[in-house]
Amino acid sequence: CFAHYQHATARELNFQNRDPAQSFLWSIVREPAQRTLSAHFFYYVSKPNHTSTENGILNALESSKGHNYQSKYLDLPIQNEQSSSSTDRIINGYDFLAVNERMEESLVVLAMLAQIPLTDVVVFSSKLAGGYHLSGIGLGCLKLKKKWTTPKIEEYILGDYRSANKDD
Repeated sequence: CFAHYQHATARELNFQNRDPAQSFLWSIVREPAQRTLSAHFFYYVSKPNHTSTENGILNALESSKGHNYQSKYLDLPIQNEQSSSSTDRIINGYDFLAVNERMEESLVVLAMLAQIPLTDVVVFSSKLAGGYHLSGIGLGCLKLKKKWTTPKIEEYILGDYRSANKDD
């Protein structure tokens, strides 16, 4: 275990006031249901060393439905621009958005944009199901349990969950 990250919103980091000519702002987006499933299995299954049930997973998806978690983290508020959506502000405010599910391809594009030789690009996963995660100072490494779904969960994701999270 060697990676630990602090998360903050773009607003908290004051990125909306950056000088675009002097910076390159990029982030990573993730398919919302996969993000929610990963969070559920990380915080409510792996960390407390519990097992999960189909109902537990459906409840996690239902409770996060419509929260637009990623949009809230990435949104760059712009003064006097009330009419634009958070999606528009994100797309127009960032220089690049990588896609977690297509990380290798995203990093190739990022390398091209930043004019970095591909031989200088390396990909490491910080949290991989079945692997380990540093669970806190003095707590050691935590074995991460693999997430799973059922046909009922997949049906819910493709229906209600997806339509409620269309902006995320």
